[in-house]
Amino acid sequence: MGSEARPVDALVAEIGSTTTVVSAFAGLRDFPAATPSLIGQGVAATSVADGDVTIGVDAARAELEAALGGPVEAELTLATSSAAGGLRMTVHGLTQRMTAMAAREAALGAGAVVKYQTAGRLRAHDLREIEAVRPNLILLAGGVEGGDCDTVLFNAAELAKLEARPIVVYAGNSVVCSDAQDLLEAAGFRVKLTNNVYPAVDELDIVPARHVIHDAFEEHITHAPGMERIGEVVNGRILPTPGAVLIAAERLAEDVGDLVVVDVGGATTDVHSVTDGSPEIAALMIEPQPHSKRTVEGDLGTYVSAPHVVEMLAAQERPVHLPPALPTTREEIAAALTLTHFAAVTGVQRHAGHLAHLYTPTGRQTVARGRDLTACRLVIGTGGALTRLPGGDAVLADVRAKSGGGERLLSPPDARVALDRDYIFACCGALLQHFAPEAVTALMRASAGL
Repeated sequence: MGSEARPVDALVAEIGSTTTVVSAFAGLRDFPAATPSLIGQGVAATSVADGDVTIGVDAARAELEAALGGPVEAELTLATSSAAGGLRMTVHGLTQRMTAMAAREAALGAGAVVKYQTAGRLRAHDLREIEAVRPNLILLAGGVEGGDCDTVLFNAAELAKLEARPIVVYAGNSVVCSDAQDLLEAAGFRVKLTNNVYPAVDELDIVPARHVIHDAFEEHITHAPGMERIGEVVNGRILPTPGAVLIAAERLAEDVGDLVVVDVGGATTDVHSVTDGSPEIAALMIEPQPHSKRTVEGDLGTYVSAPHVVEMLAAQERPVHLPPALPTTREEIAAALTLTHFAAVTGVQRHAGHLAHLYTPTGRQTVARGRDLTACRLVIGTGGALTRLPGGDAVLADVRAKSGGGERLLSPPDARVALDRDYIFACCGALLQHFAPEAVTALMRASAGL
């Protein structure tokens, strides 16, 4: 006789490019009478490359059940995924600093890797680049409400010439959304409509587009090579892992205030911030910023991107050897930590904005460009590198501004640093779609020691 299955509220599979982690949670459904908790995790190699993602998910679940001493039975099984290259998108707008920028913010905030971006009318060269990228989704924007119509319609007609048929999310001038939809659907594309991401000058509306991109991703991922059987092990939402982390960060910020979340991975470094900045800097800002922002650095990572990081360190006369994917010796761990430190500090510096000085007929004027992190008094590290290597706290301490300030708009020198020690922020982003926000926030606070 087998042992009776242990009931849990939810299982969440985080399917990464190299590893799959399955986490079991209890106490969510009965909150506040019960205390939400992570009761166990299992880890296995991701098996998308083997043609069947369920192999890795089943192996991770088996490790979880072995650690718990018996089988588990979950009412809800969710997943986040960054496997198979993650969510590859191209984004297209009218002007570089307005609609194209807004489209990029929407795509990155949804958890995408933006592989190509254009502004203005698409050219033959652009179409060749899009074909080479093979995007999972295309985001088409352009024109404020009631503004330019010609460019976005021209671009819709050009996209219709593509050989590939990815899902197209239309997020441009609503006056011609039906015309653009008809053009693309007549060519065999599936089109999803959402709000204009740049409805007026200096105004962003990117949250609705993020939701539509998540829906489109879920539709795509269930047909992606190696992922076709994911529906056999998941009965709830499938989100892009970076998008899930941003959802979690947004909810936690409602509870604890403005924050930065840093995720150093094997291939990329993602930085998420939830803030409107400080009033002093807001008065100097010359371009709109979303309340929630994500940037992804494809050249900063501890495994896939490690050779490039090693080259950048060598240029600074800081030589380091390449560590393996899972470092075990003292030397390997030290090398991985050096790469993690460089990736985290560089990634946050790129994410942050800066003060700039313009010289006008009336004299020098100081303005602010980009992301203002000066109101973020909490910096949290998540992901394998920061949470599993020793010294993650010290790494995060160095992403803050140095005493004496400077022109980079970083978190203040005394900002608190914390680690997602249970490695559950991505899981929590998925759980927030199904459980009370207060219950999921309790999990995040416990993991980060807040």
